[in-house]
Amino acid sequence: PAVPHPQQPGGGVPPRTERPPMEPHEETEDDRIAIEVVADLLARLGVVAEVVATGNPSVMPEDGDEPPTVFVDILGQDLGMLIGRRGEHLSHLQYLVNLLAGKRLEAYTRIVVDVEGYRTRREESLIGLAERVSRQVARTGRSMQLEPMPPNERRIIHLSLRENPEVTTESSGEGNFRRVTILPA
Repeated sequence: PAVPHPQQPGGGVPPRTERPPMEPHEETEDDRIAIEVVADLLARLGVVAEVVATGNPSVMPEDGDEPPTVFVDILGQDLGMLIGRRGEHLSHLQYLVNLLAGKRLEAYTRIVVDVEGYRTRREESLIGLAERVSRQVARTGRSMQLEPMPPNERRIIHLSLRENPEVTTESSGEGNFRRVTILPA
């Protein structure tokens, strides 16, 4: 569902690249509720966008302990303000959507909100960073500490290097300043 919105320029957002089409996704009742909640929230913010449910766009393996998850993508023009710097606004939007939808869903279901595939592009960027840094650590024998990251981004670094026999990873620090360190094995 589209909602009215004053056009606002986005800043610092990676350019949209064409993605391969998502696998066909049959919409569930949880998907419909998530879409309604996101569309309503966007309407209240004055944002014009299309909200669609998708399959899991991540290349990272799913953890068997994770709750059922609904993936929602927001599509439209000039949506950078929904992403914010390093995805901060997107994280806040996702938090609100989970709070609001949680009241309407029968069982706990996590909702992952994306804007124009930003999370997918960020995941690809983090995997590339992890691979570059791991090669440097393996070559020099010196550990390297990455910038502070939210938990979901640190998880991507850890998982992408889990099978690499030349390096290990560990997280250190507190709260918003928690970082991943890549060490020689």
